[in-house]
Amino acid sequence: MRTACYFLVVAFICVSILAVIHTYTFITTPSNPPKSLLMEIKPGTSAWEISRQLEEKGVITDSLMFMAIATGTGKVTHLQAGTYVFEGRHYPLDIMHILFKGRTLKYRITIPEGSTIFDIASIVAETGLLSREEFFNSAQDPETTAFFGIDAPSMEGFLYPDTYYLAPHMTPREIMGKMVDRFHEVFTGDMLRRAQELDMSVAQVVTLASIIEKEAVVSREMPIISSVFHNRLNRGMRLQSDPTAIYGIDGFRRRISSRDLKRDTPYNTYRYGGLPPGPICNPGVNAVSAALWPEDTKYLFFVSQGNGTHYFSRSLTEHRKAIRKMATK
Repeated sequence: MRTACYFLVVAFICVSILAVIHTYTFITTPSNPPKSLLMEIKPGTSAWEISRQLEEKGVITDSLMFMAIATGTGKVTHLQAGTYVFEGRHYPLDIMHILFKGRTLKYRITIPEGSTIFDIASIVAETGLLSREEFFNSAQDPETTAFFGIDAPSMEGFLYPDTYYLAPHMTPREIMGKMVDRFHEVFTGDMLRRAQELDMSVAQVVTLASIIEKEAVVSREMPIISSVFHNRLNRGMRLQSDPTAIYGIDGFRRRISSRDLKRDTPYNTYRYGGLPPGPICNPGVNAVSAALWPEDTKYLFFVSQGNGTHYFSRSLTEHRKAIRKMATK
């Protein structure tokens, strides 16, 4: 009897040791998916189903162990639906952090409306997760836009301005995946239908919205500014938007000069007609809505009044008078 008990104790100890070793090995061994993965988790998907899919796609090595640890840490009940990107080396706890609400303020970032990919690269780099160049280069890489199915020269315009919580070891594409997912949440079905009514692609809407975002100081003027650009486009007039002339100049902080307006860049709407080849910043929902639902006006020009608002004109003569009036203030 004692011998049987002894063997049971020894067996229990051995099993426990093996379990500890397996758990330690699982936690300390990073996974490395063979290629970048875009994974959509729909609301209501069970944690077990997610674990199974993760193992199937090579993101984790053991779905049972993943579930056990997620349950033990309490993260299993805090699943977030959404579209996730997985690439590069990640430890299982990193994956849990990405999928569940295990947030740490160390990796909390806020992207203001109107930020460019230059700005966002700097904000992300401040976390220490990766360098500014890594993020910026990835945002400009055609393979990245193709991965997300975005018809634009870069990720500019589709990295939605909001607050995000990032996990350790995240790659640039994984970080951008969170922002693109948020963009798709904000760009509603009604917006898509309205874009089709205007015979505009999503990229064209976002491009126009980005110009409105840069031109407007107060949100209430966005639909009026939008009407100016729609009216000019309908008449075949160049948009002549100052912010488009300086797009691509990293760290631009001074006043825009007449020399800037002559820059030979495809984004410069003083030199080229129509919309630029892509957005010039990442606009917020108000600018996107304004691009889709402009005010019904006859305005073709506007000039700053120096207080955040603009004076709008229907003719060039009226516009020149407004400029002279502003100059004498």
